[in-house]
Amino acid sequence: MGKGRRPRKQRKAVSKWSFDWVSVFQGACLSAVIAFLFYKSFLGVFVAAGVIPFWLKLRADEKAKKHRADMLMEFKEYMMLIVASLQTGYSLEKALRQSESELKRLYPSESVLLPFVHVMNQRIGMNVQLEKAFFEFAKEVDLEEAISLAEIISFAKRSGGNYGKNIRDTAFKIEENLSVKQEIETITTEKRLELKVMCVMPLAILAYITITSSSFIAPLYGNALGILIMTACLIAYGLLIMLGRRIIEINI
Repeated sequence: MGKGRRPRKQRKAVSKWSFDWVSVFQGACLSAVIAFLFYKSFLGVFVAAGVIPFWLKLRADEKAKKHRADMLMEFKEYMMLIVASLQTGYSLEKALRQSESELKRLYPSESVLLPFVHVMNQRIGMNVQLEKAFFEFAKEVDLEEAISLAEIISFAKRSGGNYGKNIRDTAFKIEENLSVKQEIETITTEKRLELKVMCVMPLAILAYITITSSSFIAPLYGNALGILIMTACLIAYGLLIMLGRRIIEINI
């Protein structure tokens, strides 16, 4: 019943190209603004319409990044809850169930991790091996840290001994790695805001010139050479936005 089942809400959340009317409307508005500023022609709308899929991709990437950041943060908390339960003397099976209850209290609504945790515990309750259920959980949430912990749990369950200590030590190491990632994310937040401002500035400058000194750029409109130049500028504008996003992207 629970095996292979994935929460519909979560599948929609991680979908890179999930349809979003708000983003489509924003892309259409941006396309109209670009058609006016770069071409000053109704026909320019057809050229500027190429901006819509570009905008949708940017928005989808931002949502996927936020979803992953939320997943990492919740997984970090979930690991610490498991460790705390093991330290009180619970078995690993009971620690997983107890951690799910605690996770519900920490994230009473809109949790990105909790549905996957619930499905995993259902599988364990249906006599699926714990290490197998946890490994399936790790693959579904698609986090390297979760897969690493699943491998340690599988090894610890096979080798026996003080597997609780091995799991705790591994969880603490993963928690340190996640803390570094969150710290880097915090440091780069200001740079991301600066990038957004820099992305808007060219359009703002062009709009200012169009309103205050339209005769200055009038030769760029209504002729083949001007259209070619403005199209080249628009393409370069998009490429520079992508380059800026790559520069501030730090992966560890």
